[in-house]
Amino acid sequence: MAYKVSPMPPSETEIHELLRQWRTVMATTRPRWSATDLTFTQLRALSVIARRGSMRVGALAEELGIGLAAASALADRMSRRELIARRPDPDDRRIVLLEAATRGKRLLERLERGWIAHLGKLIARMTPAERDALAVTLRAFVRLAAEHPLRKGPGGRAAARRDAEC
Repeated sequence: MAYKVSPMPPSETEIHELLRQWRTVMATTRPRWSATDLTFTQLRALSVIARRGSMRVGALAEELGIGLAAASALADRMSRRELIARRPDPDDRRIVLLEAATRGKRLLERLERGWIAHLGKLIARMTPAERDALAVTLRAFVRLAAEHPLRKGPGGRAAARRDAEC
């Protein structure tokens, strides 16, 4: 199918519909995180911990928008499965830090490789014009996401806010 540029800019409704279709297609075709035998919250927690390097249970709770007790129980389950490790804070041994364990890091790397391979196959099938359009669009998303990061609003809900430093 050839890429066609519409003479009219897409409407907001059309963009929302395309995004809905994108989510549906990607959810049914990408390498499944469900094959990891983790809940979505566990996978999200592992990703957050790995990205941060180390963090307190309270920071994990805040990041996930869950209570401290729920985050502590989540960390306990993940620690028993050797996905994360607990270690004392070198500056204050009363504080426990969470880190991604080797097993958890390997799992995230495997999922990332699968995702990249899947996207690579799709991109390889695009025309040069489609790849150019994708690159332009992704650059715009990266720029706008940096200018308008999501912040936690009331009740842990994400809320876009313009970052004054951008």
